[in-house]
Amino acid sequence: MDKLILLIDVVRQILWGKFFIPLFAAVGVVCVIFIIAKRGKTGGGSTNIKSEVSPMRALFANLGATIGTGNIVGVSLAIGVGGAGSVFWMWMAAILGMAVSYAENAFGVRFRRANYHPVPYMPRFAAVIFSLFVIPASFGMGNMAQANSAALAAQKLFGAPRAVTGIIMSVVFLLIVVKGLSGILKFTDKAVPIMGAVYVALSLNVIFINRAELAGVFKSIFLEAFGARAIAGGAAAGAVRGIFSGEAGLGSSVILTSRSNAKSAEIQGLVGAGGIFIDTIVLCTLTALVILASQSSAASEAFGKTLGVLGENVLNLSIIIFAFTTIVGWSYFGATCGEFLFGRRFLLLYRLCAAFFIIIGAVTRLELVWGISDIFNAAMALPNLICVMIVSIKMCQGAALTGEGKKS
Repeated sequence: MDKLILLIDVVRQILWGKFFIPLFAAVGVVCVIFIIAKRGKTGGGSTNIKSEVSPMRALFANLGATIGTGNIVGVSLAIGVGGAGSVFWMWMAAILGMAVSYAENAFGVRFRRANYHPVPYMPRFAAVIFSLFVIPASFGMGNMAQANSAALAAQKLFGAPRAVTGIIMSVVFLLIVVKGLSGILKFTDKAVPIMGAVYVALSLNVIFINRAELAGVFKSIFLEAFGARAIAGGAAAGAVRGIFSGEAGLGSSVILTSRSNAKSAEIQGLVGAGGIFIDTIVLCTLTALVILASQSSAASEAFGKTLGVLGENVLNLSIIIFAFTTIVGWSYFGATCGEFLFGRRFLLLYRLCAAFFIIIGAVTRLELVWGISDIFNAAMALPNLICVMIVSIKMCQGAALTGEGKKS
């Protein structure tokens, strides 16, 4: 098992360090240029469609999928590797991520009439490659990684065996997703605002108690961002967690937002960028400040040290809810891509497999689960980022594809 974990870690480092992070940075810069040059306009006129998915419901559903253990466990891991300086690089990734998310969500609405598949701005062959990677990614980062953290939290909170937690989660999961998109939207409409508010309130309480340390925390974040520890891996750790948490550039959010009834592509683009801001700039930063201000190594330690048993229990409950909403949200991404590739007959098989992987993830070693998740995230993101870059460049050039040409 240790050799397998080592092999997965080597592959992960190659994909993220050599390919994904440089490509993400390049695409982020291109998207910023597109937003400035074209004022974020995609052209093409009205894109109204009849849909139960409003921009706000799409935001809640996507936040349900993105606000997961990456906001808590992932930030702790990044700080453990790169120290306080990793938070700075998490912010940088989020800023570029907002530009990328604006572009991919706006393009998803703009081109949906031309290409009706999970990510409308992709040519069909790229959409097929993308979808083939989304399905295992939905079982990895969107399922097993979340189930693993939820099971550990339930073990601490209730003393429940991890396998039992996995079985309970899989049953509840099936009861929700059997109703399709409608069931998922109803769940995220209620769960996301409540869980977000509780976590923000709890985090602000911890930060307020440790407010005397904040000046030193922010000083460390900026000074350590360019230190030896950052060069040795802290910068990459922060960037990876920033991208992993918000999912900018992965293309996952587009699978849902391309079905939004937004009045314009630009509105949906702004909503997409807002999701990255809430997920990473707000929630991940709160987690980082909680850990650093309390001089802890993990969020659970920070909440326990500052607020006692009650704080640690509420945190563990938050992890369980965060993880479960991510599982539900990502199941829609995987099911949609599976339906695109194999037809509606695939949906039942996919949902049963997802329920099975919840149980497997609950009892699997954390290092293995997170390593596999990072690999599939990078694999699905590569075709998406390339397509976002190509469309952004064409938009900037005023190509006929945009519907504006050289008239803009």
